Amino acid sequence: MLRHCLTQSWWEECFKVFRRVCCALLALCLCAPLCASAEDDEAFELAITKAFKSYKTVGAALYVAKDGEIVYHRLYGYADKRAKEQVTEETYFRTASVTKLISGIHVMQLVERGLIDLDEGIGDYLGYEVYNPKAQKAEVTLRHLMTHTSSLNPYGAYSTGKYALSEILTGKRRKGSFYEEKPGSKYRYSNFGAGIMGSLIETVTGKNLNDSITEDLFAPLGMDAAYHPSLLKHPSRISTQYGTDGSVIRARSRALASEWDAAADPERHIGLTIGSLWFKGVDLCRVGMLLCNGGFLDGKTILKPETVAEMMADQKDKGAVKISSPYGLCVNRMDNLVKGRLIYGHQGMSEGLLCNIYYDPDTSFVFAMVSNGCNNKMSDRIANLSRRLFDLCWQRYSGTEDEVIR
Repeated sequence: MLRHCLTQSWWEECFKVFRRVCCALLALCLCAPLCASAEDDEAFELAITKAFKSYKTVGAALYVAKDGEIVYHRLYGYADKRAKEQVTEETYFRTASVTKLISGIHVMQLVERGLIDLDEGIGDYLGYEVYNPKAQKAEVTLRHLMTHTSSLNPYGAYSTGKYALSEILTGKRRKGSFYEEKPGSKYRYSNFGAGIMGSLIETVTGKNLNDSITEDLFAPLGMDAAYHPSLLKHPSRISTQYGTDGSVIRARSRALASEWDAAADPERHIGLTIGSLWFKGVDLCRVGMLLCNGGFLDGKTILKPETVAEMMADQKDKGAVKISSPYGLCVNRMDNLVKGRLIYGHQGMSEGLLCNIYYDPDTSFVFAMVSNGCNNKMSDRIANLSRRLFDLCWQRYSGTEDEVIR
């Protein structure tokens, strides 16, 4: 009997030891992926930091969305170096030429309502003839403006900043305002052409540009954005703008001191849709999410899916556009980010300012980054900093094994 009890006790102890060992092994197995994930997270964050540092970034906001949700964001550096004020989620950045993409969304809202037609001569809306006198008096259309095939020369009378729109496009200054080619026959990126979009918006709506886009786009989506910092909810949170060498280009005080013309003035408001919008980083990402999701965001339909698809489409042989432009309707179509894929969006650059929205509807991936100052040197038309950050985020969040183009 004693021998039996000892034997039973011994087996019970062995079982307890065995169970403890199994639990320990199970815990190790469960912790291993977590440890690996933590290590991966740390390596990713270090790579992001290294990219910002390598390109001498003053301040920046980076956001990534996947499947309709923001899955990552990173705030970096200073909104204002001298004040040691760090970038926060509430910092506003000027978006430079990404303004064209966002303004283009509003233009297409007006197209959907029938207020303006992509293929009517823009002179029909402005109230005077607009044609290229060097090309059989060929008319310029909205589709030309949005694809950068308008033949409008940004280095003519427009570049002086002295003249009203009608003075530039008619009379003795008309000839110098156009290149030789017929509208629709050649791609030439034109800030002048993009600026006329704002004049057209004010003409057909009768409203100030900022009022119009706020009513139809920003307010429905709860976006705090504007063409002038004084119109933001918290103007004091705008970022100072720096050059590529880190020097101040436009201090916050100077930007806030500039005046805003609240009238609807199509003749003078010919530069706002080029690069004047101020945005928070998170709302830039939401613009990408809106386009990635076919014009639908936060339970609201801002554009019809077919309208968004048209913005992304090659415009060759549509209307009076006869060539393939790198742009659809204010949307850049890029084959130089991911091998075998078209990625859509826009880039903005001004001095050291850099802004990018890139999105891929097939993977529901959105990348948005804006900096108030960095070394924005480019390779193959994309800033090296943006390319490096996009590469890192695509590899981690796109859900594909597609190779990025370096």
